[in-house]
Amino acid sequence: MKAITTLLFFCATFNLYAQTTRDSLLKDYGLLLGNYSVYKLGNTQLTPTPDGYEPFYISHYARHGSRFLISNKTYRTIIPFMEKADSANQLTPLGKIMLVRLRRAYAYSKGKSGELSPLGGIQHEHIARRMYENYPEIFQTGNTITAYASSVDRSTKSMNHFCDVIRHLNKNLDIKEYNGNEYSYFIRPNHDSIAYTPEQKAFKERIEDVEDSLRKSVNISSLLFKDPSYVTKNKQKHYSIAYYFFDAYKSSKSMPEADYGFNLFTEDQLFTYFKWTNINWMERSYLIPGEPPFYKRAYATLRNMISLADEAISQNKGGATLRFGHDTFLMPLAYVMGLDGCTNFPAEASKWEDFYKHFVSSEVVPMAGNIQMVFYKPKKGTDFLVKILLQEKETHIPVKTDMWPYYHWNDVREYYLNYMNKINPIEYVKKGKHSKTREDEINT
Repeated sequence: MKAITTLLFFCATFNLYAQTTRDSLLKDYGLLLGNYSVYKLGNTQLTPTPDGYEPFYISHYARHGSRFLISNKTYRTIIPFMEKADSANQLTPLGKIMLVRLRRAYAYSKGKSGELSPLGGIQHEHIARRMYENYPEIFQTGNTITAYASSVDRSTKSMNHFCDVIRHLNKNLDIKEYNGNEYSYFIRPNHDSIAYTPEQKAFKERIEDVEDSLRKSVNISSLLFKDPSYVTKNKQKHYSIAYYFFDAYKSSKSMPEADYGFNLFTEDQLFTYFKWTNINWMERSYLIPGEPPFYKRAYATLRNMISLADEAISQNKGGATLRFGHDTFLMPLAYVMGLDGCTNFPAEASKWEDFYKHFVSSEVVPMAGNIQMVFYKPKKGTDFLVKILLQEKETHIPVKTDMWPYYHWNDVREYYLNYMNKINPIEYVKKGKHSKTREDEINT
């Protein structure tokens, strides 16, 4: 039996080593937009529920849906520059077209910085409907659905869209919604301001040098200006002009009703931007070996998930706990959970540009990206099972199992607690009025 279990474990984890290719990414330009990628489900085939079990409880963490640009600074900077060039008769015919499109995009986005776009609400509505249809036992009358959102409006509205669909599907469900800073300790846990060591600071500078070399290599000025030197003569940088248009391009995908067309880039240029943002996601999530391990702030979220799952099991109380937060917390959570494709980050600078072969940010933190832990109750006995989903797709975690995609909850629980307890599990979680650590959630 041990040999069979071991074989099953290695078969289940085989796809951890699959590599993404440049050609596969270029088949869908949306994948090149990193955390601005629009949520896509595709064809997802879920494994049937094992005999003798039924879905019982869901623990969930999601990023808010598609949004407008965090700041309209892009439009406020590039539009006056293009207008000045137009007055100087320096815009190409394409440049004149782009100026009109920029004005239209700015008019549509004005006053909406950082807000949830219409598409963002629809994304969560669709996810909610699929969750309800896939696990009707969890959403039967008598169960409790509890939802929490960060105090940021786009997260709260994502929660509202999600829960409204569940209410529509079962008007008799008890659904509670909460938002605010008091829930930050597990929705958007912070970390103490810890100074970088000299070695860490030097390491960070090396990362930024690689990022800069990629970002600054993109130049589209010849498409927009009759004399490209007009850009530098007027105290702008070619790579800045390019990035303003890339900003507008990636934002437009979150509001298709106002997609005015900003893709001025070649495949090579789009891929260069992707490699840059992919490295940036490793760096900003503090996942590259050599950086301070600030990703440990996600321990608080994972502990909350474990605690509430234990509570549901001990009280025999089915239902769901839904959390709506941000990409900068979804990514570290995926890392500490050891989800497939979210763990192996290289320390060697020579490998960073090619790390897309192993890690694709758009597959982990797209708009409305989410992690679901689905728990299964045995009809006899006490051996609860759990299945992990990333973007609603069954995924692997570094725990042995004899029945993938299902794992024995006691094994998963033990693995995560041991993993987090190797080093002070709350060392990098900020302690404050609205960011309590809840060390007492799990007394181990």
